[in-house]
Amino acid sequence: MLNQKGQAFSVFELMIAAVVAFAILIVLFMVLNQIGTPTGQDAKNVVANAIKSISPSGDVSTTEFELGGSGSNSVSSSDLTDKTGLDEKSMFFAIGQFGGSSSAGAVSVASDGSALLYNGTTKIRVKARVVCKQTGTALDSYISSSGLQSKYPSGFEKSGSDYCGEDNQPCCVVILIKPTR
Repeated sequence: MLNQKGQAFSVFELMIAAVVAFAILIVLFMVLNQIGTPTGQDAKNVVANAIKSISPSGDVSTTEFELGGSGSNSVSSSDLTDKTGLDEKSMFFAIGQFGGSSSAGAVSVASDGSALLYNGTTKIRVKARVVCKQTGTALDSYISSSGLQSKYPSGFEKSGSDYCGEDNQPCCVVILIKPTR
């Protein structure tokens, strides 16, 4: 019956060690979460996977990907045709949150909306919001009613029906957005 106080103290030490280990684990997960997506995520594959994953009338955000550096410097609708099964006239790009930004002034969209271009010297991390509807007119209605045009003002100079036509083909817009940190 000797040293009963000592035995209780060792259990208490073990409990403190478990709490400290759990706190360290939480901090480690938070740090890993802030690191983001591993480099090497190809922009073309990320955008194509987003388009393939949504229904014809869907709206989805992609994971982060890089433009520049070792990543792609451009993504065009013709690049995505084989990967998505959609006609290249069924998708267009909008600068979104990168419009008018001096820090990302090297991001642009081709005048016909068919390609996203980056001519910067350093890599940038971006995400994309992909919205698809059954027709260009349906996409136009969704953009105006959902507030997308006011939220992402750059890139909607033309309408979805101007880009996709109105011959009952799906119409998707790929809008660049800045990753949240």
